[in-house]
Amino acid sequence: MVNDAPRQFDVIVTAGDRGTSRPVLQKNKVFLTIEDIPVINYVLSAVERTRCAARIVVVGDKARLEDALAVPHNPFQGLCPILLIEQGNTLYDNVWNGFLHTLPGYTPGADWHRYQATAEDKAVLVISGDIPLATPAEIDAFVESCDLTRYDYFLGLTAEPDLRPYYPQAGRPGIRMAYFGLREMQVRQNNLHLVKPFRIGNRHYIQRMYDARYQKEWRNILKICWQLALCGGIAPRVLWGFLCLHAARTMTRFGWQSAPPLQPFFLDLSRVASLVSQLLRTRFSTAFTHYGGCTLDVDNEEHYEAICANFNRWREHQETLAEDLKQQA
Repeated sequence: MVNDAPRQFDVIVTAGDRGTSRPVLQKNKVFLTIEDIPVINYVLSAVERTRCAARIVVVGDKARLEDALAVPHNPFQGLCPILLIEQGNTLYDNVWNGFLHTLPGYTPGADWHRYQATAEDKAVLVISGDIPLATPAEIDAFVESCDLTRYDYFLGLTAEPDLRPYYPQAGRPGIRMAYFGLREMQVRQNNLHLVKPFRIGNRHYIQRMYDARYQKEWRNILKICWQLALCGGIAPRVLWGFLCLHAARTMTRFGWQSAPPLQPFFLDLSRVASLVSQLLRTRFSTAFTHYGGCTLDVDNEEHYEAICANFNRWREHQETLAEDLKQQA
């Protein structure tokens, strides 16, 4: 008999505002409101209604999170067990601490090495707390497309055509993001990660990449180049791949992506995944979703205003898309 029961994972929702996290309107993004409801509440509501969530661990300002969960008409209903953890100084600290709290028998402050042997293959789903358009359908679609027998870290991606419904149009504000130009397509990271933390050899590189994530700023590009140059034997390959991605992004902006002489700068997705695997010393891959909601984070004031103006319309679009994809399956 085939077991149709969904795979379930502990879900870590990052809601911190320390380190290199950037506020929007002088506030932690997850506590901005849409129709009087904090952004984090919409995210938690989506997570609790998935098939894949076993427990939810939220890492952030614990007192403010408690206040957010106490607002009237909260869409989060407590369908999943939830644990609130006080934030650390960096995103890496928050994810790592959240992961440790999912380990059976873990005592805060205990040496994590003693848990590694029994939890080496434990995977957790990591989701950003500033994606109010996340839906259960998109989160489940991501998880269901991840093969954890072959890989240890999956990063969610969304292709450019799937994000066109959210572009500015007909006098309405919208969101148009920058993309990674690949040989096959243009893609954008979508804030979903399914990962076995103990299986990542170079976990500390993740925080370095996050610190320099705003790649429109030249200082961040140079910062990553310098850090990649210090990676030892893999440095030339990974650094070249990083520079190719930036060159491809620039050429795509000018419409040069079809020029034959420039094709060597456009890497295929499998090559990029191989380079990331080498950098992190893990088995890395990607998984696509078609909804777009998990890609649209509240990254700045402009994005926040666009999401507020289109919130119900964009959620209806995703619901329709979910029905269409369900019928096609």
